[in-house]
Amino acid sequence: MASVTVCGIVLRYANYKDYDRILTLFTRERGVVSASARGCRRPGSKLLGASELFIYGEFVLFESRGKYTVDSCDVRERFYPLRENIDKFTAATYFLSLAGSASAKEQKATALFTLLYYALSFLAYGEQAPLDIALCFTARCLHALGYSPALTHCVRCGQDLRGLPRMGFDPAAGGAVCGACLCQGDLPVTPLSLEAVRRMLLLRDEDMNKVVLPQQVRQELQRALGDYAEYVLERKFAALRQIGEP
Repeated sequence: MASVTVCGIVLRYANYKDYDRILTLFTRERGVVSASARGCRRPGSKLLGASELFIYGEFVLFESRGKYTVDSCDVRERFYPLRENIDKFTAATYFLSLAGSASAKEQKATALFTLLYYALSFLAYGEQAPLDIALCFTARCLHALGYSPALTHCVRCGQDLRGLPRMGFDPAAGGAVCGACLCQGDLPVTPLSLEAVRRMLLLRDEDMNKVVLPQQVRQELQRALGDYAEYVLERKFAALRQIGEP
């Protein structure tokens, strides 16, 4: 039986037997892994505080025949404020869902792990609108995966969109479309919304808290980025549409 130490965030858990839990961890070193936290629900268990949603810490795992068991955890952050506000909680669970869907199992995920950590930190302790952080996280997560939508040129004809007054967004086609190529069913999007996404992609992770979006931009990107993430990752993310505006 081998021991491995990883930095991880608890994405979800499932109660198992009388006192155990199966944790799904998003780790910097190995992407998404599942690990059994045996006896963690017993009163006084040293693993009880490490087996909750959002917990960030250094996990020591035992590996045997391709399965992991949690031996110990040095909890570094609990992100308590996420549990005290419905929009923050909804946004945080969306972050976990998106990161878990985007990361491959047993593959190093340093960039995405760092992005998730900063997003949860700003959401928990900052004054920023949860929806603004959620939209920035979505854009940057997709970019890190190589799924950035087309923002400067029409995905149908290639025309430069910069300076055009009218355009739309087609998630299935991969991004923005010019006014001449608009079709029924394309999502409404303004040049300001596309510029907002471009600027969010230029930020460092530690500057995500600088994003403050106008209401119209929030509404447009909540639909456009949400539909696009669902299309490229082939999974529904209903939580993004449930995050309220400030």
